[in-house]
Amino acid sequence: MDAILEGTMANFIDRFLKIPNFKDNASNQVARLTQRTAIGLVLFSLIFILFTSYISPALMMRAVLLGLTFMLTSLGVIALIRAQRLWVASSLLILVMWLAVTLGTITAGTISAPIVIGYLVVILASGLIASHRATLVTAVGCILAGLLIALAEGNGMLPKALVYTPLARIAIYIFFFVVALLLLIVSQQNMQDLLKQAKESEANYRSLLENIPTTTYINSLDSRSQTEYVSPQVEKLLGYPRKAYLNDPEFWKKLLHRDDYGRVMDANTEGIETDQPFHMEYRLITQDQRVIWVRDDAKLVTDESGTPQYWLGIWTDITAVKQAEEEQADLVSVMTKRSIQLQTAAEVSRAASSILDLNQLLPAVVNLICTHFDYYYVGIFLVNETKEWAILSAATGQVGEQMLKTGHRLRVEDSSMIGWCIQNGQARIALDVGEDAVRFKNPYLPLTRSEIALPLIAHGKAIGAMSIQSAQPAAFSRVDIAALQSMADQLANTIENARLFTERVSLIGELEARNAELEQFTYAVSHDLRSPLVTIRGFLGYLRQDAVAQDMVRFDKDLNRIANAVDRMQVLLNDLLELSRIGRVIHPAESVPFGDIVAEALEMLHGPLEGDGIKLIVQKALPKTFVDHARLVEVMQNLIENAAKFMGDQPQPTIEIGTQGEDENQMPIFFVRDNGIGIDPQYHHQIFGLFNRLDQAIEGTGIGLTLVKRIVEIHGGKIWVESEFGKGATFYFTLPSD
Repeated sequence: MDAILEGTMANFIDRFLKIPNFKDNASNQVARLTQRTAIGLVLFSLIFILFTSYISPALMMRAVLLGLTFMLTSLGVIALIRAQRLWVASSLLILVMWLAVTLGTITAGTISAPIVIGYLVVILASGLIASHRATLVTAVGCILAGLLIALAEGNGMLPKALVYTPLARIAIYIFFFVVALLLLIVSQQNMQDLLKQAKESEANYRSLLENIPTTTYINSLDSRSQTEYVSPQVEKLLGYPRKAYLNDPEFWKKLLHRDDYGRVMDANTEGIETDQPFHMEYRLITQDQRVIWVRDDAKLVTDESGTPQYWLGIWTDITAVKQAEEEQADLVSVMTKRSIQLQTAAEVSRAASSILDLNQLLPAVVNLICTHFDYYYVGIFLVNETKEWAILSAATGQVGEQMLKTGHRLRVEDSSMIGWCIQNGQARIALDVGEDAVRFKNPYLPLTRSEIALPLIAHGKAIGAMSIQSAQPAAFSRVDIAALQSMADQLANTIENARLFTERVSLIGELEARNAELEQFTYAVSHDLRSPLVTIRGFLGYLRQDAVAQDMVRFDKDLNRIANAVDRMQVLLNDLLELSRIGRVIHPAESVPFGDIVAEALEMLHGPLEGDGIKLIVQKALPKTFVDHARLVEVMQNLIENAAKFMGDQPQPTIEIGTQGEDENQMPIFFVRDNGIGIDPQYHHQIFGLFNRLDQAIEGTGIGLTLVKRIVEIHGGKIWVESEFGKGATFYFTLPSD
């Protein structure tokens, strides 16, 4: 039974004295200190009562009252702590101690009673278990109580003062000294517990910091953000020893990537000025010169009063994440680029199948490629008939328009990437244009950093090339080159088909013109040859009559008229035969200075021109032409002879021969100008028709200008006249140059 009672009592005491867990360590420490102080007061109150009864029985009643007060109050404090009423418990303990000392002093009848020393114990206890504010209030209360008691004593308001024996006085002092000692012991033990916990927390915290996969650092509050601590992981992260950061507090700034330095320092300054958390991703340079990505998260740490202490941050290595993001971005870029390539190829294919006019097709293709691939410039060159020049036929942008207007062309040789590409039938790639020895440095395209020239191959022959240029270095991947070459091959076949279509349309048009000309020719032959035939037939009857009449004089006259009609028929037939030969050029084209052609034609007409007193003006340094020499002599002979024929009564007849610029196809424009009778504008188109003679009084068959027009057009040129009646005439015509 006794054992049961002892066990029950022990369990009760254990539960009664067990301190509950408060929400923070500070509350737990105050609760522990307050409880220990209360337990100590209970024990020393019992000892005080026993000691007083032995050494001073006269003060026994006062000792019992004081001791019981402390004991009951302490038990109440322990109960309040158990109920988690910590503030009430600590306040009650301080208040009861203060009341006990105050009442003891008043009943002692004098401010000099030894119990007054208890005020110091009250203030000391308040400082240990209460807040700073509560301690200040307690101190003020003790001082005021002492002053009021002294004032009351001076005015005789207190009871008769008790007389304390030296032994009683020392007993009271010992009691309060022991209580103070108890408080100090409890405080010291509590401080040791706190220090132990702090060391354990620091060790745990340091262990945590030094074993997590991130690098932790502490920076100062000033604008320089100096490193005050960095965890050992920094050595594995960046390769530099920890002491490098501690010896040079700004060492971390030296590791910033130059492209990130500015924005990191700006963000750091902003964080310091605003006390806002710092979050940023940037690059650092390791000791072995690798570039790594880190995510920097820092927060301003403050004390209980909110005063900033330091910046606590962590570096997390996100290099692998960034690499994965870059790889994903590259994959997306490749897929996007591939999609654009397929889309562009489809649009080029649609354009190729729907547009057969090269003047529309080529600009459409270069603009599609330039826009979809975001290149700096795209141009298409086509080889001319002589195979010596690559002529720019389509180009993008205002620069392209300027080059087209100036007739930009490149020789098919090693002096340019386009020329080399056409000559060798292979692609030429310059990922860095400054390193390509054969690249033509185009002043129109100064921003070009990389270029590719792709041959346009049709039926195994290079008919031209496509130039693609970028303002970025190494802008062409193998996939890009393959896609662009595929488009170039498709474009080459389309160009060839368009040329065949154009030739077909041209042949059809020429055939239609020939048919119309044949109809005109048939009409002209039937009309112009009928006249001499009628003349011959009529005068044959006259010859019969002259023979019967034996009139030989008349016979000779009629015979001459028949001979003249036959001669006229011969001239007409010769001109018609010559006209029929045009279009079947017997002599191959050759490079001939146009001045030689003019000189040869003038030599043939020297007699008539000199006889008529015609002044000749021939420009010097006439360009070379690529023509049928003999046919061009015919052209100049006809035009000069025609100008001399229609000079009229001009007192100072003049014929001028020269050149005047180039047409839209870069062909030189030649002219033969006279100051003769001129041609009314309404007849400008008729004069080139077969047998069209504006003045029947002037000798001729009307075939000369028709011959001229046919020869010029066979050479790919054109001819026209500018004239007004009475103001002379100028015949302009174009010919291919060398």
